[in-house]
Amino acid sequence: MNRPALRALVVCLALAAAHTWPLVTAPAALSRHDNADTTLNTWIVWWVSRELPRDPRHVFDAPMFVPERRTLAYSEPLIAPGLLAVPLTAAGLPPTAVYNLLVLVGFAASAWAAWRLVAGWTGDEWAGAVAGAAYAFNAHLLARFGHLQAIHAEFLPLVLVGLDRLALRARWRDGVTLAAGLVLVGLTSIYQLAFAAGATVAGLGARVGEWRRHAVPTLRAAALGVVLAVAVLAPVLWQYYAVSREWGLTRTLDDALVYSATGRDYLVTGGRLHQSLWSASYSSASALFPGVTVTLLALAAVTGAQAQRGRVRMLAGIGATGLLLSFGPRLPLYRWLFDAVLLLQATRVPSRWGILVLTALALLAGLGLAALRARSRGHTATTIGVVAFALVTAEAWRAPMAFTATPVVPAIYARLAALDDAVLLEFPIYPAPQANLNAPYLLAQTVHGHPIVAGYSGFATPGYSARLADLGTFPAEAAHRRMREIGVTHVVLHLAPLRAEFGQAALDAVDAVPWLSRELEDAETRVYRVRD
Repeated sequence: MNRPALRALVVCLALAAAHTWPLVTAPAALSRHDNADTTLNTWIVWWVSRELPRDPRHVFDAPMFVPERRTLAYSEPLIAPGLLAVPLTAAGLPPTAVYNLLVLVGFAASAWAAWRLVAGWTGDEWAGAVAGAAYAFNAHLLARFGHLQAIHAEFLPLVLVGLDRLALRARWRDGVTLAAGLVLVGLTSIYQLAFAAGATVAGLGARVGEWRRHAVPTLRAAALGVVLAVAVLAPVLWQYYAVSREWGLTRTLDDALVYSATGRDYLVTGGRLHQSLWSASYSSASALFPGVTVTLLALAAVTGAQAQRGRVRMLAGIGATGLLLSFGPRLPLYRWLFDAVLLLQATRVPSRWGILVLTALALLAGLGLAALRARSRGHTATTIGVVAFALVTAEAWRAPMAFTATPVVPAIYARLAALDDAVLLEFPIYPAPQANLNAPYLLAQTVHGHPIVAGYSGFATPGYSARLADLGTFPAEAAHRRMREIGVTHVVLHLAPLRAEFGQAALDAVDAVPWLSRELEDAETRVYRVRD
């Protein structure tokens, strides 16, 4: 790594720590486990980093929603972040600490990747710094703490490197670069893979005037990249396809309409500066305000970056694609695309296509700043860079972030870890509309490691609902039959919520059930072994 790249990495790590302050001070003790998605993704990283070195063929058979298979495909794969977590998990770091460190790494790596991309295009490190800060620390990503797959956006710039080189030179290795970017994106997030695929089509389309002079080699190299990416990702994509065919687990147009963007989303930001001045009156599920400085610098690129016309067109095309698709079924064409493109059927929240808008504007802002600085000299050029970087950072700034204390996993789970080949059924267990309340069981699973009947994810199958209908009769015989069918060995009763719902007498009656024997207990929990 050369000296400018190393300096950029140090700055990006510092920005990640500053924007998420005070997370870096106590990554094991601070968390956002009040958001079930954070717990889910903490659990996914734990599972992937634990299972990949042992048995990569079965990494999608994650141990929740027993006895279902391919349960990792109910959510984002997070395989690339999981690989990064392997040494951290092997070193014995707590799962929450691993997740939080990956958050910091994701922000820093995303900023660094965009920085190096724009610095390489322009030869201007200040332009790269502004692009990196705007790309990684924008209103949207800083509001997605529970979604590690969104924060790890460092691979999309590699896709853009491939597209740019294909438009300019059309070598075979440029197609391989495109493939590498698409593969890494796909190993992180199905959402991001959809965005990267859209960016690939839009980016090549926007630069057709450049590559049509060598259309055959360009299209051949691009096709190579796409085919290679699909081939490498096939084992992952197959899991999602199989789940969608087996359970019908696809998103609907009704889902898409609910989570589509409106113009209001592009006015929402959590940045303290804008919140205090005007943005507090706006709210939506997606914060997509790009910032005043970024917008003005992007306009400077559109109007003045003559040396970068092809890249400006490419980024403008990508941003326009993201903008249109973020409106979901409100855009008439979306309904046709939804039926034709399987990746769209795997995404529920079209407003997140707005990340392509923010990506395009961030990189255009870097090009615009480079154009402005090229017209200046000496201290003036440096001052323009410093001011632009400071303004972009100030507009996005929302630190100190609010965190909660990491939940303490009850000590009894460490005792459960000593059991051999256990399968746990915990009560209370929550059905699909309230499955987020099962999230603490996922965090506890990172301690005991046994398969569990409960689960929380982006989907819940009809089979899960059917099992809960029988298991909800516990301790009746119908529940016993279902437990034997799915291989439950132990029942874990959490006393406080059960006492509040059913009373102490019902808890005491469990001891009289002939096919249960109390095996472990503490003040808050009882564990029963299920006998035949």
